[in-house]
Amino acid sequence: MIILNKIFKFFSTFIMLIAGMTACQNTTQIPSIQKPKQTEQQIIIEEEIPQKVNQDEQIQNEYHKQTKEQTKQHTEQTPNTTESTTTQSEKTKSTPFLYWGESNAQYWEKLQKVAETAQLFYDDNGSRLTLLSKSGKLYNNSGGCYVTTDYFVNNGLLEKDFTDFDCDILLLKGSDIAEYTDIEVSCTNIGIFTAMKQPSGSKIMICSPTEKVASISEENYTKLLKKYQNYHGAIHILSPQMDEYERILNFIRVYEGNYDKYYVRDIRLDEKYAVATFSAQNSANNIKQYVLVNQDNFWEVVINDLHKQSNLHYAVNSVLPDFNLSLLPSYNIFFYKNDMKVDFSDILKNMIYHELIEQQSQVQYICSTTNYCYIVLYGGERYLGKKLNDDWDIKKVKSAIDAVDSMKLDNQNAPTFIVLDE
Repeated sequence: MIILNKIFKFFSTFIMLIAGMTACQNTTQIPSIQKPKQTEQQIIIEEEIPQKVNQDEQIQNEYHKQTKEQTKQHTEQTPNTTESTTTQSEKTKSTPFLYWGESNAQYWEKLQKVAETAQLFYDDNGSRLTLLSKSGKLYNNSGGCYVTTDYFVNNGLLEKDFTDFDCDILLLKGSDIAEYTDIEVSCTNIGIFTAMKQPSGSKIMICSPTEKVASISEENYTKLLKKYQNYHGAIHILSPQMDEYERILNFIRVYEGNYDKYYVRDIRLDEKYAVATFSAQNSANNIKQYVLVNQDNFWEVVINDLHKQSNLHYAVNSVLPDFNLSLLPSYNIFFYKNDMKVDFSDILKNMIYHELIEQQSQVQYICSTTNYCYIVLYGGERYLGKKLNDDWDIKKVKSAIDAVDSMKLDNQNAPTFIVLDE
């Protein structure tokens, strides 16, 4: 019996020991439920844990899984603060390029290449070929055609893969483009730009020889080109009796900083621009030619050296691309700069010899090239002289208009700027 009691007592102690070990195992397992990630050892232990613990862990794992996925989605959809600020800043500066610019990278590259080619072509041949801005587009006045990518391909200036690349080649002011975009335009002066419609949208892509400039709506693109229409009303040739005639001369005096009296040859204008050809009375052979613009009914000199330019159309258009070139007179003073006479003794001797005058003091005005001369006497008589061989053929004319007409019968580009406007 004693032996049986000892055996029973031994087994009771053993059972209590086993129960204590099991309780210890259950206690160490509880923290593993709270961990979001499990090791392989923990998974093995879980197989010995009661069913309720397994269910709690499963719920906990699902919660962590959902949280992780939600966090990932939030991260992808919401950039960090720095990235968000940068993106917002770029959107403010370059809104036109955010959503479609990169998808059209190949078109931007081609636009820039064409612009580079066109700018070099314009710089090298502008005056020689009289390259102009006509309604905002680059125009070859000598050839009577707009400059296109095909023109460059046919002349070996662009590769053949540009043959079907349809874009506008523009000659306009960057400052005008800037009016239609929030992006800063680095080139504000007149220069070459290229433009084409976005292949997968409705925007107009505009590029310079160095960078993509802007993307604007078709409506604004139409408005942009409209700025370069050169018709500003009918052209009028002013007479000295008109108030605007003297007003323009006064603005020229203010510009020159003196109040000299002028010998005016011609003043013509439309509603925006005016061209004045004149000289100081003390140097009738030193002829100047200015272009003025009407700013709120005030005339401002914008070109003061037109008389020094060999290509009038190119010189004016490169500064004032919306200028109506029909305002320019038919003559070009530049080609007569070395042809102006300063010694009139042979002319005056001829007039005295033919009894047109008795003495030189009768002459109020005289201006002459080597082949033409125009004389006005204090008595009002007017004479036009033409050089025939080595002598002058000087005849009386009724008016300045008659003198101009007679000279143009000889040559449409005759130096009619020698005739005093009366």
